[in-house]
Amino acid sequence: MRDETQAPPGVLILGCGFTGMVLAARLGFAGRPVWGTTRTEARTAVIRSRGSQAVLFDGSDMAPLRALRGRIGAVVDCIPPRIDRDGAVEDATGAILDVVADFGLRAFVYVSATSVYGDQQGGVADEHTEASPDSPRGRARRDAEARVLASGLPAMVMRPSGIYGPGRSQLHRMAERRYRLVGDGSALTNRVHVTDLATLLEAAIDRGTPGATYLATDQRPASQAEVVEHIVTRYGLPRPPAIPLDEARVRMSRDVFAMITGSKRLDPTWTLDALAVRLRFPDYEAGLADVWRRDGAALRALAEAAG
Repeated sequence: MRDETQAPPGVLILGCGFTGMVLAARLGFAGRPVWGTTRTEARTAVIRSRGSQAVLFDGSDMAPLRALRGRIGAVVDCIPPRIDRDGAVEDATGAILDVVADFGLRAFVYVSATSVYGDQQGGVADEHTEASPDSPRGRARRDAEARVLASGLPAMVMRPSGIYGPGRSQLHRMAERRYRLVGDGSALTNRVHVTDLATLLEAAIDRGTPGATYLATDQRPASQAEVVEHIVTRYGLPRPPAIPLDEARVRMSRDVFAMITGSKRLDPTWTLDALAVRLRFPDYEAGLADVWRRDGAALRALAEAAG
């Protein structure tokens, strides 16, 4: 554990997107200096609106990161690997680790994904379950995790399940008629509200143990069919159409199909105890209620516009 009497380190958020923006706002509100990277000039203003400094960085030129030496004490890497149509993986993780190797970091947190577990056929997976990915993206994530943990840095891995929150959720996809129930929707999975994920990331920066792998997820596994039924009944959104498994296998990428049909029950008990975090939204019902409270009017308008 780190000495909490030390001044909070400046934090660099690599890939300051949906999760990064929430984390940036949280850290900035606590008085920490925060830098967030983006690939596009258009997003720099959004990052600055969260009280952070924006850094243009596309993963090819490491100069923008080198310029931060001596100014940051922690890195949260949210940049996912890219996989082209031929299966080639583009991942800047190794180059990033080389650049920050002499920064004197107190923490390097790599944000991975629960796709590294693959299909557990409804079984329980936790922080110590062996990674057995069954998709290209899951394998790329597992390889990146290994590089991070072997880097010699005070590095940790955070594995979030399906991330949702205001502006991005199953409520939004159903309101816009963009959601399809695959098969009978019986595959089990978990989700994590972006607010809880940001809380866990901040806790890892401050209290995490180098070498640890953490699981960022809610505490109630649920099938897609259960969540759909809840949304239709509780919020009155139209029931989405179903797509047969065989058709979905043809129409969807291997990554998406594996994500939707893989079944597992995630248990974050060890992580919550280790990082001393209590989830604000421990299940999907509480999390979706928060999204509806914030976005309900917009969601109703989306549903009406989609007809």
